Amino acid sequence: MKNTRDQLGRGDKILLFLYEHSNGEQAKVRYEDIVVGLFKKFPHDFHLKGYPEHPDSGDLIHKPLYDFKKKGYLNAVNKIFSLTERGIDYAKSLQRGENATPSSNDRLSRTAETEVARAKSLEGFALFLQGERDNLSDNDLYNYLGVTVRTQRNAFIGRLETMKAVIAELEAHTSDPVLNALRDYHNFLVNKHQSVIDYFIKGN
Repeated sequence: MKNTRDQLGRGDKILLFLYEHSNGEQAKVRYEDIVVGLFKKFPHDFHLKGYPEHPDSGDLIHKPLYDFKKKGYLNAVNKIFSLTERGIDYAKSLQRGENATPSSNDRLSRTAETEVARAKSLEGFALFLQGERDNLSDNDLYNYLGVTVRTQRNAFIGRLETMKAVIAELEAHTSDPVLNALRDYHNFLVNKHQSVIDYFIKGN
């Protein structure tokens, strides 16, 4: 089923704008440029309430941006934003007018391919394959998620959501023993270090 741009919600329009403004790359975009650019592209959706000739720079844009960071679609530092690989995949499907669902079962999305390649190269995953689960620590969880103990809460949640989405995508590839092992590794780390995850989710 095709989606037209007019049918997109405001959040999707924000991601689509960032994708097109950045030429499909992970370019950094200032909040002010997002506000002005959205108003120029979608004036009906992003004008100040009661003042259709002026852009809205408040929660109408601010809240969705930080919600997308939690979902792993955006990076955000000091009101400068950039799409993640997952965000690029999602926005690309919006640009094509497609529903933003996972890619076909016989091929992984670009996000999944990138994350799988990264995870397969980790020392912790090698230890897991060798049956040395007792030697895995919370540092292996951090490495798997691509974060550190100092990572901000929303960024941590975003990375966790990204890896959850990748693992969900792997459910269609049960014939691959390495991908099956990677799913098991994900579940093992999440279950073993749930207290670490809870610490970040509840706020650090």
